[in-house]
Amino acid sequence: MPEIGKAVLKKLGFNMTFNKRITTTIMFTVLSLLSACESKTNKAIADSASEIRNENTHQRDHYILGADVSSLAEHVDKGAIFIDTDGNEKTLLTLLKNHGFNYIRLRTFVDPSADYGYASGDGTWCTAKTEAYNDKAHIIEMAQQVKEAGMKLLLDFHYSDTWADPNKQVIPLSWRSINTIENLALEVKNYTIGVLTDMKSVGVVPDMVQVGNEITPGMLIHTPTDDTDCFGNNSVTSTVVNGSTENWTNLSILLKAGIEGVKQVNENTPIMLHIENTGDRDGLIHWINQAHKHNVKFDVLGLSAYEKWQGPSTQWQRTLNLLAETYPELSFSIVEYNPQRRLLNDIMFNLPNERGLGTFFWEPVLSGEWGLSMFNKNGSVYTAKPEDFLIYDKIVQDYGL
Repeated sequence: MPEIGKAVLKKLGFNMTFNKRITTTIMFTVLSLLSACESKTNKAIADSASEIRNENTHQRDHYILGADVSSLAEHVDKGAIFIDTDGNEKTLLTLLKNHGFNYIRLRTFVDPSADYGYASGDGTWCTAKTEAYNDKAHIIEMAQQVKEAGMKLLLDFHYSDTWADPNKQVIPLSWRSINTIENLALEVKNYTIGVLTDMKSVGVVPDMVQVGNEITPGMLIHTPTDDTDCFGNNSVTSTVVNGSTENWTNLSILLKAGIEGVKQVNENTPIMLHIENTGDRDGLIHWINQAHKHNVKFDVLGLSAYEKWQGPSTQWQRTLNLLAETYPELSFSIVEYNPQRRLLNDIMFNLPNERGLGTFFWEPVLSGEWGLSMFNKNGSVYTAKPEDFLIYDKIVQDYGL
């Protein structure tokens, strides 16, 4: 395994005991199988993944089996009760841990109660929130629960008052009067330092930090209009200052500011940058090359993998193998996905030189156009679907976690 890969894993706190690696012959067979499957259906893809599992018998004790549960506080405040596959009531974190999950991802907004923020209640898509969920105070409370559960933490900075994704990267209300990229970067750095310092003061230092969310188009780009809702939809590009990829110099200044803020609080924290376009191989390579060209230093590339937006999944294996081969200094993680539970974990687990750190299932309690919940909902009672959690039980067994 490359030394930089080992260094990232050590930063993440994993035991660095490795078993015998898969042979070159087996890897060639795996790639051939997946290439042959590209014109087949998802069922055929899953069958091929099963063949890969049968041939690949090596195990690892440092693989991330993660979940993003950022909406948990909202569900609990509404009286949510979680029932495990054994029929017993448990906290969501305990339930997940019992099925092998070892890492939790939490997103944080700057001021979700601000106008057009996540908790503002403005717009036709949104309902008023009783609290400013996902602000610093809520995230610290959630992070404490994660650590008490014996799990690791990935903190996801959106650098917005609401959702940041490829369609909108809305500048926080309190930052919109800033008119130079240097001052905007200073705000990013100071905000990052403030959140992480407060977390550190109560003993919940994140094990990894994500600087920006799905920042394929850049970050801190848009401002709201009268038609904007609390998800940030229908925002427009700021004409004053922004971090769009149309000006990579500006974007790199903002990214470096966030990274510097993380390192000032804890210099050993691994840095993840998250872009969503897993299905666009050329776009991924161009983005990474631009980041390197502008001297943006990070450890892990995070990706989203939803077939609705990044599909078809037939492309993912070859794309991720190509990335691992092209960028030996990076490790990789799927930080948002649904469904493709086994397929994606097998892809990440089998990346060359163990450079696939693992995966994070996005919001197992929620259902939407991205995929289905891992729970059956009856009023405020959420009962774990045995067929879903059996997949993770088998992953734990097969991977030796």
